[in-house]
Amino acid sequence: MASRESAPAHTPYTLRLFDTLADVKREEWDAVVSSGVNPTFMDFRFAEAVEAALKDTWRFWFAVVYDAAGAPVACAGLTSMRIDFTDFGDPRVTWIVKYLPFMSRFRNMKILFCSLPGSPGDRSLAMVPHADSAQVLRLLDERMTQLATEAGLDGIIFKEFSPPDLDRMKPMTNLGYSQIEIPPMHLLDPAFSSFAEYTAALRTRYRQQVTKSTRKLKGSGIDIKVMTDTDEILRYYTPDAHKMYSEMTLKSDLRVEVLPIEYYQELVRRMPGQAELIALIKDDRLIGIGWCLHDAVTYHMMYAGVDYTISRDYDLYFNLMFMGFDRALSRGVKRIHVGQTATAFKSRMGCHSEARYIYTKGVGFFMRTVFSLGAPFMVIKKPSEPPADIFKRDNKLPPNR
Repeated sequence: MASRESAPAHTPYTLRLFDTLADVKREEWDAVVSSGVNPTFMDFRFAEAVEAALKDTWRFWFAVVYDAAGAPVACAGLTSMRIDFTDFGDPRVTWIVKYLPFMSRFRNMKILFCSLPGSPGDRSLAMVPHADSAQVLRLLDERMTQLATEAGLDGIIFKEFSPPDLDRMKPMTNLGYSQIEIPPMHLLDPAFSSFAEYTAALRTRYRQQVTKSTRKLKGSGIDIKVMTDTDEILRYYTPDAHKMYSEMTLKSDLRVEVLPIEYYQELVRRMPGQAELIALIKDDRLIGIGWCLHDAVTYHMMYAGVDYTISRDYDLYFNLMFMGFDRALSRGVKRIHVGQTATAFKSRMGCHSEARYIYTKGVGFFMRTVFSLGAPFMVIKKPSEPPADIFKRDNKLPPNR
């Protein structure tokens, strides 16, 4: 079995690092993930999909931590990749990085992440409720620092964590990490059972805005469909359709990695029934797509794309979002994640924001100093906006389910 074991004398816990998920015992991984409230992105099948699709692009490791009795108490997905600081950093600093030659290193930083690609707004670290988080995090830090040092990487980043995670992540500051707030996740209130019910509760001005967009599809020959069948999705989601996602990602106000088409192909193959494609179809061709993933608790509206040549004519983005809202509400989930971009639009739709955090540390004296001093500028500041006052004054909202 291709794994390496770490067991420092000061902790009864042991960490095993695996070069491939195929060497991880699924029952151990599942035991950790099922023991508490963990994101869909910690599902073993999701990790399999990511590794299968992206192993030729990025380097992966998978860690499992065991207690003194040999029972698994934590698991994590790790990724080594290059990033361009100017894609997401504070504009006041990224301008300097772009135009001063000696700063070019920061456009090609080599980072070891405690995170798996394609898991927006969520973490790739899970612990059982009784785990000693200080011991788990110390072991992870020691092993990741060793990996990063051996590979000549610039830094280590743990991402992304929500407010309920912060107590367990407190030991990170004692390990030399800076906690950085990043753009928040937008959430739609799941109080309604459908988008029609949601729309009926809107004040007149906001309801008219929705109606103005949805009317553009009437008589347009555009069909709206939620695809759940693996074969159908794979047939429709061609390289041309994937280009719409890539273009929207590159235009986004929050630049993230552009995932290859193989990521989505593996996702629908390995998580059938949970991975969905919201599709706008004209003349048997996709002109708008929304990738979604769900479990019994949370509906994730992850990534989208539209045909920009006709998008304004039909308000494709807005109609795609409305269909996503309807699908999420009809699922009856407790949480609806609507993404970390387009803050103003989502505020006008009544979404509220939930903070997200990462933990960063440089590798080696120079980069530790750079990461520590540069922490306030590492990620662009995007203040959240409170939900707009969009509902009727006398509206009786249904209780959250």
